[in-house]
Amino acid sequence: MNALKHASIIAALLGSLLSDCALPSSAGSQNGKLRINTQPIFLNPEQPGQTHAGKLEYRAGFVLSSDSPNFGGFSGLSLSPDGDGLIAVSDHGDLLQARLLLDNKGWLQGLTEAELHRLRGVAGQPLSQRPDKRDQDAEAVARLGDGSYLVSFEVRHRILRYTSLSERPSLFAIPPGIAQAPRNGGLEAMTALPDGRILVLSEKFRTTNSGDDGEGDYIGWLLAADGRSLGQVYWPSVGIFRPTDLAALPNGDVLLLQRRFTFSGGVGARLSRIAAARIKAGGRLIDEELAQLAPPMSVDNFEGLAVRRDPDGGWLVYLLSDDNFHPLQRTLLLQFHLAE
Repeated sequence: MNALKHASIIAALLGSLLSDCALPSSAGSQNGKLRINTQPIFLNPEQPGQTHAGKLEYRAGFVLSSDSPNFGGFSGLSLSPDGDGLIAVSDHGDLLQARLLLDNKGWLQGLTEAELHRLRGVAGQPLSQRPDKRDQDAEAVARLGDGSYLVSFEVRHRILRYTSLSERPSLFAIPPGIAQAPRNGGLEAMTALPDGRILVLSEKFRTTNSGDDGEGDYIGWLLAADGRSLGQVYWPSVGIFRPTDLAALPNGDVLLLQRRFTFSGGVGARLSRIAAARIKAGGRLIDEELAQLAPPMSVDNFEGLAVRRDPDGGWLVYLLSDDNFHPLQRTLLLQFHLAE
């Protein structure tokens, strides 16, 4: 890659990942069935034989694309109880639903039956689409035990509860103090815990106590099943990584996905595990690193995380990237295996 092209890519990614930029406007969302193109990729294109990143074993991965102008910007990920259905939300306020194509060993082969629909607001109308992203910037989606879904939003920080993803939601929660968060750094990561509590982490909202990098812990909340705040939690920052998504395991442990960006290293991702005992009001969510992904591995702006039990033991971990609707970025869907 020549120096000029490299510089332009770095500048574009820096603007997308680190600035508070608005999305390009469009004529409106296109609802309905969607054709998704899937291009298989290696974990490391420069070393096609590489199959591991830390404790993760690579199973399969694809670059996803579509002719729909509203395809992309995916910032949250959830799986159906049977592990075959995929749900993702986007920065435009759209909802992607699809079926995972799996072989007889459970390895990802692609997507089918894809549909893209507009989420609705509490007034029952489709979310308005504005250049400043005020109403539509969906960042995380979590399935509750009763089959309903929570979707968190930035800019106008709030969590909505959808009994059905195609219907009118209700306001679930506005965590106390979240109004002080940066407009593009609020309710980024969320998961439902097995005991019914909801864990939420902010992306850029931090305490004022000094950490290793001169800044404080990332602020999060524990919420009750009815949306009441049970108190704050704190994730101690790891270098320049920022929280982007969460996924709970049946024993109450939680996987945490993070991303970072530097001029020298480009985009990177980190996956860690937080023990259930640490997830309590006032607690610091000290984690155990499981893996890091960085160039030349297949990595982009990973913001979606989901996990399910592997019938053969361990866990299947899925990562989904947000392309920011930028031609120099990609929508990646990767599948890994994590041992017990």
